[in-house]
Amino acid sequence: MLGKLLKHEWNATARKYGLFYLVLGIITILAIIVHALPVDHVLFTIGEVSFLVLYILVLCGVFFCSTGMAVVRFYKNMVSDEGYLTFTLPAKVEQLVFSKFLVAVCWQITTMLLVVLSLLSVFVIGHIEWSVFCEGVAFVTDEMGVILPVFGIMMLVSFMYQMLLYYLSIAVGQLFGNHKILASVIAYCALSFGIELIMMVVIIAVCGVIGFVEVSEQMSSFSGMATFYGISIGWMAVLGAIEYFVICHLLKKKLNLN
Repeated sequence: MLGKLLKHEWNATARKYGLFYLVLGIITILAIIVHALPVDHVLFTIGEVSFLVLYILVLCGVFFCSTGMAVVRFYKNMVSDEGYLTFTLPAKVEQLVFSKFLVAVCWQITTMLLVVLSLLSVFVIGHIEWSVFCEGVAFVTDEMGVILPVFGIMMLVSFMYQMLLYYLSIAVGQLFGNHKILASVIAYCALSFGIELIMMVVIIAVCGVIGFVEVSEQMSSFSGMATFYGISIGWMAVLGAIEYFVICHLLKKKLNLN
């Protein structure tokens, strides 16, 4: 059943995300053309800068709309009136949540990769020789070889953790009889603040035990940063697992679609 849910969720969201990526592709091509034109005139420069500002805004819009659509879809499918139909499916709540979560994270990663590729296409590849670009990538890889894989994993876990936090906020918001959307927003703010506060207290406690100078010296090295990222990965993984089980519990035991 999980496979069918994943296939349905993927097909249901592909068109909308495809539209986002089409817009991203068009604006990227236009930005490359505008940025590459060898015109030396003050009016053209003003127009180029204005267009590049628009380009950056579109990039941000595509990324945030991608996230927003995943959150809205979860809300509509799981806790709005449409939830009545969703919960009649012969599937466990865990499968319903996991299918939406996994597809949403895949789209988030795809969006991030395409945005980075777009930026490279506009500002890097079109303005320096390919060999120079490859040499730069090799230099960064050699110098930061310890930290890059850990950073990539941290970004992946961060996407998962953040998406589950959105879902948890929506589930908590359903505990309130009225103004459930507002309650979900407040729940997200409260949960985010609470988690950040706990993290800050832990960091201060660790610095107090080890010493602020020693921690600063460790963080100034790539190995120290890799260790910090590793701890962050573990922290977010634990929180994400807790969020997932709490979401499923609330949707099974506490959900009120009235």
